[in-house]
Amino acid sequence: MTTPPSTITSPLATGWIGRLWRRLEARLRPAPITTTEMLKIFLEERAALIAQKCAIDYCRGKTGLASYALFTEKPFLDALDVCRWETFVAVLGDLLIVAEGHLRPHVSAEQHPRLCEALLAIYSAVLAALPALAHRAHGWSDATESFAPRLKAASAGNPRQALDVADHSARRLFDTLPIHIRMRELDEEPVYGSVRFRMIAVSQEMQRRFVATDLIEQFLAAPAP
Repeated sequence: MTTPPSTITSPLATGWIGRLWRRLEARLRPAPITTTEMLKIFLEERAALIAQKCAIDYCRGKTGLASYALFTEKPFLDALDVCRWETFVAVLGDLLIVAEGHLRPHVSAEQHPRLCEALLAIYSAVLAALPALAHRAHGWSDATESFAPRLKAASAGNPRQALDVADHSARRLFDTLPIHIRMRELDEEPVYGSVRFRMIAVSQEMQRRFVATDLIEQFLAAPAP
């Protein structure tokens, strides 16, 4: 009796080829987002990616060959950290607003406030877990206070798309870039375009991966904040 090919396990399959295949499969067919914890991790990762890539890519492109030396200078790196953290927090809020737009059609009018409360709770939880930063001696309470009315206003109108909110994050990135304003004053549109492009990509990923019914069920089952 021959062994079915699907049950054959070779050292090669369980070794580096197997690991490579699993990584490729995870990239090409990422897992559906079915739990609030998965949603939180997804939003954190994508906000960090947008903040990191947009800031570093701009600085490297702007300074060219000099970027090698620039990225060894502590004052520059400290300023870059400020830019990345501030942009991360802005992008996180904007992605939550986009997520609200994707999830809203799956809740009733009576359930909608609970959805918004749960999304605000995710934002607050992520910010509360951020490390202590030199430029943020008093933490991020002001960011949470300003995000709450933004989310409320967004949830009261038509569902927001990525393009509707991306410029808020782009402005925060542009204002905190560690490049002197005289050197970047003509680069506003490329910076904004970079943020818009990446946020649209994340919004499209939400459409593919969100299992809205499962997420809504968890949000409504959780105790009110």
